[in-house]
Amino acid sequence: MINATAVEAVIFDMDGVLIDSEVVYMNRLRWFVRDFLGKQVPEERLLTMVGATGNGHFEAVREYCPPDWDIEVFRSHYREFGKDKPIDYPGILFPDALPALEWLKGHGYRTVLATSTVREKAEEIKALCGFGAYMEFVLCGDMFRESKPNPEIYLRCLELLKLPGEKCLVVEDSPYGIEAAVRAGIPVAVRRERRFPVDQRGADWYIDSLAELPGLLTGGLK
Repeated sequence: MINATAVEAVIFDMDGVLIDSEVVYMNRLRWFVRDFLGKQVPEERLLTMVGATGNGHFEAVREYCPPDWDIEVFRSHYREFGKDKPIDYPGILFPDALPALEWLKGHGYRTVLATSTVREKAEEIKALCGFGAYMEFVLCGDMFRESKPNPEIYLRCLELLKLPGEKCLVVEDSPYGIEAAVRAGIPVAVRRERRFPVDQRGADWYIDSLAELPGLLTGGLK
């Protein structure tokens, strides 16, 4: 049986875990295809982008784009579309995020960030939201050849932490992230998503708030 009380380091995903961004990103992509391309994307297609990189966003709507578009053309138009629609990242920071990180720091846990988001955007978000100060290091999707569900990002976390998987806990929300952590041999706690159907099977624990982490790590939450 997996023992959460043996954990020494907590590895956080960012989107859907520290910031409530998944719905925001889904809607932006929906509006881009609707307003820029004049098409409607089914909900099930949009769900495939949850936890994915920018490449995953393109793949989710590729069939609705002109046939001559590649990822770079998509990114160019998508960036232009979003210029006058900035995301208020501090406004979508989960209110339980900083208190949980503060508790972990105060109780001697090491905390790191492992996100599929590219470095430039991740640096911007963590600075705006204030959780960067709690992270021992940050790993981003564009540092690796493949993003989640490839376990490479989490395996690299273990190397840098110099800890075995059973001494760590990954906090995730997406099917890609869950699979990546499982393949890396690290126990997973998942923040439940109840607003839209996303496959969160395969985790070891399910939480509704990061405020539950202290109970999980000290044996008070089963």
